[in-house]
Amino acid sequence: MSAKQYGKTQTEIDVDKLRICRQIVKNIVKFGVDESQKLQIVYLLALEMENRISLEMITETVKNIKNNNDKLNFEFTKDKSEDNLKKGKILSLD
Repeated sequence: MSAKQYGKTQTEIDVDKLRICRQIVKNIVKFGVDESQKLQIVYLLALEMENRISLEMITETVKNIKNNNDKLNFEFTKDKSEDNLKKGKILSLD
């Protein structure tokens, strides 16, 4: 006879947490934010992190992306991706 399991396993808990994260992202995208707003959201979420190293890495990365957006004229939309790929500006996100 096998032992009965009560509650969720750690894997089930992790899956539930990931599901919630995906739902939050889906709602943010559904809200209609543009690329600069998405970057700002990532930056603000990073500021809420408890791990100082992660906070610094993410905020510095966002700052670099924002600075490079102006210099390189990044386009993240599918319409402009081919032109930018030819110019060596981005990798395809598809």
